[in-house]
Amino acid sequence: MSIYGGFTSSMLAMMSQSQAMNTIAMNIANSTTNGFKGSETRFSTILSEQVSAVSDLGGVRPTDYQLISKQGTLTSSARDLDIGISGNGFFILNSNADGSGETFLSRNGSFNMVNGDDIQVTDENGDTITTKEAYLVDQNGYFVQGWDTDFLGEFTPEAATSALRVDPYAFVNEGQASTNARLALNVPAQDTVGNAHIYDIQVFDSAGNAETAVLNFTKTATNTWDLSATYNAGATTSPTQSITFNSDGTLASPTSASMAFAFTSGSAATVAFDISDITQYSGDFVPDRFSQNGFAASSMSKFSFNKEGAIIGHFGDSTQRPLYRLALGTVSNPNALIMKNGNLFQESSESGLIDVTYAKGGNGTQFSPFSNELSNVDIADEFAKMIMTQNAYNSAATVFRTVDEMTVSARDLKR
Repeated sequence: MSIYGGFTSSMLAMMSQSQAMNTIAMNIANSTTNGFKGSETRFSTILSEQVSAVSDLGGVRPTDYQLISKQGTLTSSARDLDIGISGNGFFILNSNADGSGETFLSRNGSFNMVNGDDIQVTDENGDTITTKEAYLVDQNGYFVQGWDTDFLGEFTPEAATSALRVDPYAFVNEGQASTNARLALNVPAQDTVGNAHIYDIQVFDSAGNAETAVLNFTKTATNTWDLSATYNAGATTSPTQSITFNSDGTLASPTSASMAFAFTSGSAATVAFDISDITQYSGDFVPDRFSQNGFAASSMSKFSFNKEGAIIGHFGDSTQRPLYRLALGTVSNPNALIMKNGNLFQESSESGLIDVTYAKGGNGTQFSPFSNELSNVDIADEFAKMIMTQNAYNSAATVFRTVDEMTVSARDLKR
């Protein structure tokens, strides 16, 4: 290699170290950016010509590598719209509320809400008012994607994802009639025939209204009681059902009782009661617990996340229920994703297609509510790389200057 080759090698070295310094600067600048994924610059040798074992060294070539698969530290947050991901996967975003826009991936779960279209709703006073829909979005205003769930949290993963509407009136008309209930109590074994006890319960009708009913327990014979329900302010009584107990106080039969309620409002409910936990022991009439699966139509006061990625609605009637399930996007080679402005990523031919999934047991990924994923940049490591890069750049510059001085000296020798 001639002396002039020293210019090429040193120049490429300075250019490569400049690119490495730019990568370091970008990492340091985003060291406190939530969900940021750092990069690093690595080098490979350039050979301009090689014959047998003799090579003409041309210099060095830089290549940037993204560290997208590296987990950032999760830190706690007091903000209820913050949620982090522990494990693989990304939040799925779409630039349009109807899902027709571009799809993006992100690890930044610091979400906000954005207003949508105007809607007409009925407030708590019965007045019709105009308000706006609200959707869950990321910091760029892109719509977070997920699935609708039923009141038990069940959903269809194969269905298309959609934007998540989270304004207070999004579910105001979605009451659930009571269909199943569980009752546990004790009736006194020492009671005489004819003794009666009552227990007030609340069920929800087909219109989503809360209705009050009274369960009547009347002893009719040894180890035998009648069960009925009175409702419509005591005006209606359901058919009587007989309950028998074993001599040890445990329930003999039946273990369930079905009651049909026809309310004066015109709404109805048919409830299957699980009464397997009713006992007949000596002592007092002791109600233990009553639960049912209905809920009233009510406006949502707030919502929260859980570790499975479910969005839990908190309603004005003090009830809670699942509303949505957050979607996760995974790719086979996350480090090959295309970086976009706003701390976003898009799939590439090298990364593979996005697989839409969800956090579930066994896949090593779960959500972390009230958390933020910090940048995966190690600031101390970046400063160490900065010192090494600066020294390498200065050395290459010294080589360039020395070669220049040598060529000047060679020129002067010919004079």
